[in-house]
Order: sequence, then structure tokens, then C-alpha cells
Amino acid sequence: MQSLRLPAMLSARIGGGAGDGAATVVLGRRLCDVLGALGVPVRDWLAVSRWVDDDDDREALGGYVDVLVADRCRLPGDDLVSDLVAHDCDGRGLTAEEVHAIVADCLAAAAQSS
Repeated sequence: MQSLRLPAMLSARIGGGAGDGAATVVLGRRLCDVLGALGVPVRDWLAVSRWVDDDDDREALGGYVDVLVADRCRLPGDDLVSDLVAHDCDGRGLTAEEVHAIVADCLAAAAQSS
């Protein structure tokens, strides 16, 4: 039952219009929407998109996601990562590792369909 909440949480954050036309042309609408929903700063979108697309850069992507999650634990924002950090799942919060996995999976899924 809890897994059904993630699509709703993501859908609520999609379409914030954080990206510009050039980013959408280069990276694709879906990836831009997910990056914006996750609260990834626009200045990092190109680097993150490269890391997602290249298996050799998975470590760099993992490090970036770790920092993003840690930042939102310390200072929540108006984004999906902050929502996940604050989310109560079956009476307990998600661990940093669980949030990391969800964020990485969202990025991978968005990149595959772009």
C-alpha cells in the first residue's frame, strides 16, 4: 500500500516549470520534470543527466544523491526529496538509504524514457 504513495507524491511535484526550453530540448521533458521535482538545482542538471546515462559514473551519481539527501535532512525544501525525508511510512520515517534508493530509481527511470 505504501508504494502507491510515491507516484502520487511525484505527480504532485511534476510540472513546476523549473527548467527552461533549452534544458527540455537537450535533456527531455521527463528528465527535466523529475530533476525539478527532486529539487536538483538547474545548474546541476547536465552533470546529473550524464551520470545517470553512464554506468562508469554511477559512483559520482551516488555521491551527488547522498549530498542531496543529507542537505534535505538538514534543511528541507519544497521538493520531493524533502517530502521523502519527512514521510512517515508505516509508523516510521524512511532511512537515508531508502530515500537515496528512491531518488536514484526516479532518476534512472526518467533518463531511460528520455
